[in-house]
Amino acid sequence: MEIGLEAGMPTYSGGLGVLAGDTIRAAADLKVPMVAVTLLYRKGYFYQRLDVNGSQMEEPAEWVVSDFLKEMPDRTSVLLEGRTVTLRAWKYEVHGAGGYNVPVYFLDTDLPDN
Repeated sequence: MEIGLEAGMPTYSGGLGVLAGDTIRAAADLKVPMVAVTLLYRKGYFYQRLDVNGSQMEEPAEWVVSDFLKEMPDRTSVLLEGRTVTLRAWKYEVHGAGGYNVPVYFLDTDLPDN
């Protein structure tokens, strides 16, 4: 559900997301033919800091998806609870040390049809 790929992309919240990203990078380094698929979240992540009293403060982590991901032109749809939901994918490539790339596809439902 979450993959840590770049610090500027708030697509993970902790250790499991970092582990997923490390696994994909290792696959790229080892030239393992694989594809990763996850969900695209535009909101829900935040930055944390402590104020002078030691209390936690949260600030929304905002990002421009198109600065990191390439929108794929194809669309598909799924039937969920009797409703058709249109999906698109955004692509990110993890580059391995030897030049091999592993694509990561982020599924997105933020479309006018929905």
